[in-house]
Amino acid sequence: MTDTKPYETYLWSPKREEYEAKEIPEDIDCIFCAQANNDDRVSKVTVYEDDFLMVELNIFPYNTGHLMVVPKKHVNSMTELEDDERNKLFSMVSNVEELQREVVDPAGIDVGINIGKEAGESIPHLHVQLVPIYEKDRGFMETALDTKVMKKSIMDMAEEYRERKDILEDY
Repeated sequence: MTDTKPYETYLWSPKREEYEAKEIPEDIDCIFCAQANNDDRVSKVTVYEDDFLMVELNIFPYNTGHLMVVPKKHVNSMTELEDDERNKLFSMVSNVEELQREVVDPAGIDVGINIGKEAGESIPHLHVQLVPIYEKDRGFMETALDTKVMKKSIMDMAEEYRERKDILEDY
């Protein structure tokens, strides 16, 4: 017998199964590059996009309002960016922080970059993640059932962020 409760071990998400059942076509080497090229075989929920980068919602968010800043140029490390590209990337990260503070009013924001699989990188293409943290993030579901509750859908968040995308336009 184990002391693990079933709800700590299993969380059913039928939409996740449908997503994972979709095979990534063999000719797609990088999801972010496919998104940058508007390949309709991959999904993306973009808040802002220009020739250099995309600001998009993570479709498997760590928290409500989780955004990513993704350069369109395929690089795996910040060292592969030119100085002006790196400056633009982090200027946009700063703007995304402002957007999140304006739209979702978090208590804090986790900003992260995972470079290398061992560091937690799931897509080998440089991207910066901004995860809003809320004051009341730890409720009954999180503490007793080990289950994350999202306050809003991804599409609702996209709409709210897009209403204020003017914050992102000058970076």
